[in-house]
Amino acid sequence: MWDILIGILLILHGLIFIMFLVYVKLPEEDQYFGWSRKSWLLDKFLGEKAIKIIGLVLWSLIIGGFIASGIMLFTGNYAAWRLLTIVISFVSLLPFLLFWTDLQPKPKNFILGPIVAIGIIIALLIFQWPTSQILFG
Repeated sequence: MWDILIGILLILHGLIFIMFLVYVKLPEEDQYFGWSRKSWLLDKFLGEKAIKIIGLVLWSLIIGGFIASGIMLFTGNYAAWRLLTIVISFVSLLPFLLFWTDLQPKPKNFILGPIVAIGIIIALLIFQWPTSQILFG
């Protein structure tokens, strides 16, 4: 049962990152929502097109990684799910670092993403939770 619950949560966490692939104007407001396709750090070194490609690749990789991690729990690929989840959690911190100030309307609205990633890393690496016994009986 825990494997199904955690798998669903990983897939949902991955799907939430879809909001960074779109950049839409909020209805009845003069603000946008999502990632503005800019980077406080990379703008100094790279062109707009390169930054956009880097961001879209990173966000897509994160979406696919968390979805794949959840599916691994469903299909019984127990050996790889923990490693993939740890790696993709670290990868998910990178775009927050690169694009933090360019998340709209306010970066603080997205603080839960890095908090969840750090929580996953701590649970899996430091506390070794959930154990295989808990997940797979």
